[in-house]
Amino acid sequence: MLAFAETWRAENPAAARPWFYQGAALAALGRFVEAETSYRQALKLDAADFKTWNNLAGVLFDALNRPADAVQCLAQALKIDPASKLGWANLASMNGQLGRHAQALECAERALALDPQMVEAQLHRARAAQALGKMEIVRSASEALAQLPPEKFCRTQ
Repeated sequence: MLAFAETWRAENPAAARPWFYQGAALAALGRFVEAETSYRQALKLDAADFKTWNNLAGVLFDALNRPADAVQCLAQALKIDPASKLGWANLASMNGQLGRHAQALECAERALALDPQMVEAQLHRARAAQALGKMEIVRSASEALAQLPPEKFCRTQ
């Protein structure tokens, strides 16, 4: 994928998508600083791309240990697409890992308002509620998860 993205980028230097795919390939190869650079170049060319902001946030948070920058990237992504259940669930996860459980709970509930059957959002909701001592929400999330069909628990990309 990296070779394809590099060729595509060379042929279309003003296009954002080749830079995005180059960033994705570099991240998959563990070349995170280069992935960040590629994603940022893609954003210079198209600052309104949710996926690029989301992927950049993931690299910053998970690989480069820059959680504040990651949260800012997701905030920007959610300005672009406030109806993204994935964005809200990712922000819930980040907030939870940072110990911001009230914010994690709020973000998980935003994701669930968009898709009540989103397993990841229910899990983030339950973890945040447990950390906050809100056991009625933990019970509610557990009951909601128990009602979901098995196929909801399969990861899709």
